[in-house]
Amino acid sequence: MKLSEILKAELIFLDISAGDKQEVIRFLAGQMIRVDEVTDGDMLLADILKRESEIPTGIEFGCAIPHARSEAVSHLVLAFARMKEGVDFGSPDGSKSKLIFQFGVPSDQISLYLKMLAKLSRLLKAGNLRSKLLNAENQDDVLQAFAGK
Repeated sequence: MKLSEILKAELIFLDISAGDKQEVIRFLAGQMIRVDEVTDGDMLLADILKRESEIPTGIEFGCAIPHARSEAVSHLVLAFARMKEGVDFGSPDGSKSKLIFQFGVPSDQISLYLKMLAKLSRLLKAGNLRSKLLNAENQDDVLQAFAGK
């Protein structure tokens, strides 16, 4: 599974503003319905918000990975947002999240779900990738940061 093959330019958003994590999740879910992998945008949103309410998805270093296993997607779908100002996703280090990766995976694909979480977490701990994403000027720069990953 290569993130460079999953992340699509039309689901990359740079320097967006939001008041809280629910607003970010709603924005990204609203954009995710534009791709064929999402069959029910309302259900996907509800599933991600439910998952987020159970266990916050903020990870260290100003990153968050809101996500859900959901019957609302036919295949893995991933969206990325870079925030103008960080948003509190309940990160263990107390940092506000500026790099948000939101994904949905079919309910029956537990292995893919776990692999995606592990891969994103591992990659985002690498300062080099975070730096590239924070400094990206456009969608192509974001895609290039994930080239081969």
